[in-house]
Amino acid sequence: MKLFHHTIASSMKVFPRIGLEVHIELKTKTKMFCSCPVGEWDEPNKAVCPVCLGHPGTLPVPNRKAVVFAAALGKALGGEVVRLSQFYRKNYFYPDLPKGYQITQYSLPIVRNAWIKGIRIERINLEEETAKSLHLEDGSVLLDFNRAGIPLLEIVSSPDIASPEQAKEYLVSLQSAVRFLGISDADMEKGHLRVDVNVSVSFDEGEFGTKVEIKNLNSFKAVSDAIKYEIERQKDILLSGERVVQETRMWNGKETEPMRTKETESDYRYFPEPDIPPLFVGDDLLQEAESMLVDMPWDKEEEYINSGVPEHLAKIIAYDRELSEVFDRVYKEEPSMIAEYLVNVISGRLNQAGKSLKEFDIYGFSRMVNLVKKGEILNEYLKLAVQKHVFENVPFDTLIKEAPKPISIDLESLVEELIRKFPEQVRKYKKGQKGVVGFFVGQIMKDFRGKVDPKEVNRVVVEKLENS
Repeated sequence: MKLFHHTIASSMKVFPRIGLEVHIELKTKTKMFCSCPVGEWDEPNKAVCPVCLGHPGTLPVPNRKAVVFAAALGKALGGEVVRLSQFYRKNYFYPDLPKGYQITQYSLPIVRNAWIKGIRIERINLEEETAKSLHLEDGSVLLDFNRAGIPLLEIVSSPDIASPEQAKEYLVSLQSAVRFLGISDADMEKGHLRVDVNVSVSFDEGEFGTKVEIKNLNSFKAVSDAIKYEIERQKDILLSGERVVQETRMWNGKETEPMRTKETESDYRYFPEPDIPPLFVGDDLLQEAESMLVDMPWDKEEEYINSGVPEHLAKIIAYDRELSEVFDRVYKEEPSMIAEYLVNVISGRLNQAGKSLKEFDIYGFSRMVNLVKKGEILNEYLKLAVQKHVFENVPFDTLIKEAPKPISIDLESLVEELIRKFPEQVRKYKKGQKGVVGFFVGQIMKDFRGKVDPKEVNRVVVEKLENS
């Protein structure tokens, strides 16, 4: 009876509720509350001052550009930029937090009620980065304060996400958005973008389960794998009749494991930062933020698909700032063909050569594509032209002049003659051996390679064989 009950229970559908807290380092010139420069440093503790070291008696002053960047993202995501927000002290003791508290925002964030692809963003907070800890084998910890005080955006979603796949799509969209706006490089490998995941599971779609937080995930794969594992872990706990414990866990690459009991808001003893007055976003600042707005990647994706670009190519290009900027310059005449070459040929060749898209003459390539579509240059020459341009630096003007021009031949008569000449091959085709098409195409290409379009030859051969 017990086994029967468990079999039924294990097939029960679970309803995950997933929320993401994303921390993004902003690409400002100076830190959030002092004038120390932001950058990458070979030496530790070079970009520091009494403010970011947490010395007593120092006064923090908010970075205006960070406020503009936060407002720009809020506007881009359809959120409400709060004209009067507030900084708070979030109190906790940790080696990388020199003051014993973090200056952040709490009940009065700078942005509320934004959206990404149907996922609600409850708030976007401005705050400061912590120092960087280096844990040594002997158990000691070294601290580098170059990172302490770098401006951060904390972007907190509602628990609207229902699957690992949806979580990844949300993160890709958010990463692309901040890159398109130019407010962060959002490089996860360098720690510019970090993710905390909140997961709860319930057997009742209308109820929330107990929330478990997974800290400091630094890749999209880690986020997806950790969510998958945690959903199954909580499901197994519930099926066994036990209770999920509210706690903070970490991902070790294979499973989540406990870090500590989950803190509540009261544990942090939030209170308004006494050294910083309420943050007022005036019209001038709001206008500066609005001047930064650009088309978002999901808008570009829709535009590309409507122009005839296949959906999978449209998504790749739309969410890559460099690809989309290049594509936007030339795609309107031949969107599908240019998209295919940009993703499947040009990007790969540039990567092999160690070059960037900035070194590729997209306008010259577009001219050649137009000539191909007009029938003045053979399609099969395009890949060779890209190869020569990337690896040998041959200009497209030269490649266009050197391109073999199609010759006018009576393809239909040639194919009909071959069909009469090789009746055995025709019989094979009629029996279902479709590879015979290649035989006839090869016969013609042997005499006219580089002078006729193989796709057109293939089309005529198939047509004649079907009607023979």
